[in-house]
This record gives sequence, C-alpha cells and structure tokens, in this order.
Amino acid sequence: MTASSSPSTVRRTRLLLALLALFALLFVVTGSWFLRKYLGPVTFDQVLFHLQHGGLDYTDPRMVSRAWRYLGGTAVLSLLMLWALQQLGKPGRVALWGLLGACAAASVHATVKDPCLPGEGDYLAQHYVDPAMLKIRASADPPDILLVFIESLDEAYTRPRDAAQAPLPRLSRWHEAHQTFGALRNLSGASWTVGGLFTALCGVPLQPVGLMSRQSFEYSQQFFDQGRCLTDLLAAQGWDISFYGGASLQFAGKGRFLASHRVDRQFGREQWQARGVAVPAEGWGLLDSALSEQAWADMNRPRRHGEPRMHILLTVNTHGPAGSEDPGCAPARVVAEIDAPVQMSDALRCTDRMIEQLARRFAEQTDGRPKVVWIMGDHLAPQQLLADRLRPAADGARTVFHVLARFDGTGRELPAPDAQRQFSHVDVLPTLAEAAGLRWSPLPHRLGLGVSLLAPGAPATLVERDGFEAADGRLACHSPLFAKLWGSDAVGD
Repeated sequence: MTASSSPSTVRRTRLLLALLALFALLFVVTGSWFLRKYLGPVTFDQVLFHLQHGGLDYTDPRMVSRAWRYLGGTAVLSLLMLWALQQLGKPGRVALWGLLGACAAASVHATVKDPCLPGEGDYLAQHYVDPAMLKIRASADPPDILLVFIESLDEAYTRPRDAAQAPLPRLSRWHEAHQTFGALRNLSGASWTVGGLFTALCGVPLQPVGLMSRQSFEYSQQFFDQGRCLTDLLAAQGWDISFYGGASLQFAGKGRFLASHRVDRQFGREQWQARGVAVPAEGWGLLDSALSEQAWADMNRPRRHGEPRMHILLTVNTHGPAGSEDPGCAPARVVAEIDAPVQMSDALRCTDRMIEQLARRFAEQTDGRPKVVWIMGDHLAPQQLLADRLRPAADGARTVFHVLARFDGTGRELPAPDAQRQFSHVDVLPTLAEAAGLRWSPLPHRLGLGVSLLAPGAPATLVERDGFEAADGRLACHSPLFAKLWGSDAVGD
C-alpha cells in the first residue's frame, strides 16, 4: 500500500484477500468432499491427468450441475466465515484459520492418494519389452476380435449371495463357461477409464507427462506417440479397427489416444448425434442398449478387402456414482429419486443383457472366420454400492471382471486350460496379441510390462513375481522411459 492509501481502501483490500484465502481453503475441503462422495478416493496421477487433458465439459451434465451447486455453497460458506472472522478476537481468528488449514490438509489426505513406492532406478524401464523392437508376424488365418470394456465391472458381481438378485446373470454364465485367468488386479495407473483402456492396450500404466513444465500444452497434444499398443500391432498386420463408445471422445484425451494408435474409425457421443442417433441429454452419452445395437449394425457393414476386424466397445450405463436408467431395457421408474443401489442393479442387468447378446451374436456368425472375444471391466469403482449383496473373494482382494472366448472358423471353441493367476491390466496386451495369432521374437510371450497368460509354462507376471503392492507402488513412480515414450521431445521432462 502507498502512503496515500485510505484506511477504508486498506480494509477492503484485506477483506478481499481474506475472502479469497477462505474460498481457497474451503474449496479444497468441499472439492475433496465432492470427489469422495461421487467418485471415491483418487490418485494424484488421476487428478493431474484429467487437469492436463481436459474434457470436463463433456462429462455427465448431472455431474456438472452438482459441481456448480458445491461451488455456490463454497462461495456462501466463505462469506459466512468472513463474517465470523470479523466477530472474533485475535486468538479466535488464529484458531479458525488453523482449523480450516487442518481440515483442508485432512480432506486432501482422505481423498487423494500417492501410491508411489520409491526404489532404485526406473522400475518400468527395467521390465519393459518395447513392441517396436520386436519382429512380429500374424497367423495365416487371422481372427475377428471383439474387445469390450464394461464401465467399473467388478468380478464380485459374479458372486451374489442370492442367485435371484444376481447383477450379471448372463455374463456370469460366460464367466463360468469360457476362459478366465484368476485374479485381475487393478493397478493405480489403470484406476480410471482412460487409464484402464490405455494400460490394457499398451501394457504400461498411464502417467501424466509434462503438466508442470512450460511445454505442458504440447505434451497434452501427444499420447504415447513413441510407444506401440495392441491396436498399432494389429493395424500393421492388416486389421481394420473401430471404437464404439457412448461418451464423448473429447473426454480426458480418449479420442486423441485412439487416433494416435491407429484406430481410424471412432464413434462417441458427437459422432452418434451426427448419424441422427438420439442421445440422452443427461448422462454420459449413448446408453448401452442403443450403443450395442448401433455397434452391431456398424460391425456388419461390408468389408473393403476381406481384412480382419477389431471392434472395441466401451459401455457407459454402470458409470458411478449410481449408474444410469436405460429405457431401452426397462421403462423409467416414475419416482422422484431412485435408491442408488437399486439404480446400479438395474444398470448392471441392462448392460449384462446387451453385452452378452452382442458377444453371442458376434461369436455365432457363420462367416468362416475365427473369433476372439475378450470382455473386461475397464477398472474398479472406488466404492462398491452392492457389497452387501455379494460374497467377498476368499482373500478379500477386489478384482476386475474378465473372460476370454476363442472360436475357430467353424464356430468350435478353442480349448484353454483353466488358470488361477495373479495378473494386471498390463498382461492383457500380450495375452490378446497371442489370442489374435501374433507371434514375435526375440522375446516371445512378453510385450510392454506384461506376459501372455496363454504362454506355455505359465511364466510369472510382474505382480506374481514381485507381489501386487510392490509392483503397483513401483509402477506408480515417475518413469523417465515413460516420458520418452510419450513423445520424442519429452525425454527431459
């Protein structure tokens, strides 16, 4: 302040600064509360990644309206706190500031986790097998592939306490009838949708790159540009690859990721609208009943040159916090507010019916082509709404739903031994590559950080060898190799 500043100007300035400080502290408290209530605990990487790649304006409009209500409440609470500060003496003001600071710190600690377990060297670099450095060849009879990521699908949904209330009656039968590999554990870098897709397709957990540097905008335009993913490998061998999602491709860099890795045909909320498909105004986008039908129609378009096809589908119905009503499965309930577990149960049953139907249609095509079907959850939801209806796993660990079914050109299912393994999303890349008939050298059965679960002799996965907690913690730390693979100019990040 200058000597000429009036006392009233000084007072107003101090009040404004106090109001801004109060708003900042309360925003941390209410923002953390919002995350815990609607999304559950998150990781630093998850927060940083969404800040960097944006797309928050393409979320469920209901989530945005809730966020605005929380923001308005924070502003009102800040004004009330400012009034309270003016009524207190100096000891009271000091105590109130200290209390707010402690609440903010406790809220962040309860909401945002840093799973990094530091160790010697770059753990990712020590175990990464770069697909770009391998000689890869395809089989003479390449299969069509259906890869389905079901939002937040927990394997516990296949273990109901009461069979009459089974959340996944149809997919549970697939789970029993076809190939499963044991416990699919959820790494921290695969604990949100884009992280789950990326980790399964690229064989490494997703990390934010460049956010704190001057080139962060440039890095946000890249997406593992120097790395190779399953879609890159299959496209190089002639597969035609399509992605079908109900939500916007703009969210969290999803469309950029797919485009960077040779998925030329992409469908999300805006693309369905451009095709004249009615997309609900509320919710994440095209619901699963319509999504599966639109995808099936597109999957049956004429082939250009007889090339094999890969179809990737990402559902939306079971997205947190409580799923979405899908009128394509059942009429909307005529009530003011639906109980969250009831709504999630309805969403699960709808997705169960539509995805099982899609998988069965795909597998039963009599076109003489081999078929590969892999269905999995993209990640685990932080909060399990139906836990009281489900039997917990014997070891208490939550695992991600997965099932593999392979068929030859006559429709006969190919046998595979049952396995009880401990593995993670990174093992999906080499497993699906081998299921698709790819073979490679000089390091067969290993791609990225994963090992094929179809490999003879069952070589150990990373989580089997080092334990899940150790592998997850080491992979959650910053990796210079990951930064290098993100983009050629990101080496020094």
